[in-house]
Amino acid sequence: MTARAHAVLAPETAVFLTLGAAASAWLTLGGAAGTGGSMVLVLAIAVAVAGLPHGALDPWVAHRAGLWRTRLGCAAFHLAYLGLAGAVLLAWYWAPGVSLAVFLAISAWHFAGDWSDHLPGWARAVAGAALLVLPVWRWPNEVTDAFVLLSGASGAAIASAITTLVPWLAAGMAATALLSLRRSPQTALELVVIAVLALLLPPLVYFIVYFCALHSPRHLRLAAAAAAPDVRRRMTQVALLYTALSLLAATVAWLWLSPAGTQAWSGDLLRLVFIGLAALTLPHMLVVMHAERAAAVAA
Repeated sequence: MTARAHAVLAPETAVFLTLGAAASAWLTLGGAAGTGGSMVLVLAIAVAVAGLPHGALDPWVAHRAGLWRTRLGCAAFHLAYLGLAGAVLLAWYWAPGVSLAVFLAISAWHFAGDWSDHLPGWARAVAGAALLVLPVWRWPNEVTDAFVLLSGASGAAIASAITTLVPWLAAGMAATALLSLRRSPQTALELVVIAVLALLLPPLVYFIVYFCALHSPRHLRLAAAAAAPDVRRRMTQVALLYTALSLLAATVAWLWLSPAGTQAWSGDLLRLVFIGLAALTLPHMLVVMHAERAAAVAA
């Protein structure tokens, strides 16, 4: 199986495996524990450089899927996109616990799309939920601290609740990997490595490795593969423009949330990263779902 698995490895899978191995070796050899302010800063930089660009393609993906065609349609799309993102921010302000729970559920389903070509719906749901829940098994205090930072006392209750799901989802992840072994050895390999890294790496390091080395690059590669060669330059321009705009908005939010001299900058930055991702995930997921349906109809 090893030779066959290596023969079909996608570029992002190879990057994911390499970065996962490097992070594991670094921690084993006495690297930073992966929970302090320095790691939060690394997380923010990694998300900005490797995570945001795949969502920055949403206007292009929406245009290609027929969500807008004219300048008026483009303006309406952007207003709707920003409106949904703003609604998530307001919901987080008024009901942070519910917002965190919904964000986790949406993220699990969205991340499960990484294997939409190789797994049935129920197996993708198990894999998506497992990759988010498994870190709490080895790192309960770190996960709880992060959830409390994001949503207060409700975060601790959510962390406690998902702990009860871990053994079942771990078993489901193993079953899903076995199910995919014959159809896609690469998928089986990814699921096994995700499970191992979820237990081995501190949660922030694990999220960087998965989100920035596997999920986001896969989305970008598939989007580029679906475009004609002469369109890819335009795609790159769109991704760079909207990444820059997102970073500008994040910088303004950062200066507002954490003025110079504050001692709580790492917590503010962690909230900015994850609540910001939550605000973008809902409209991003809706665009991706529409594009997938449009592609299925066209096929």
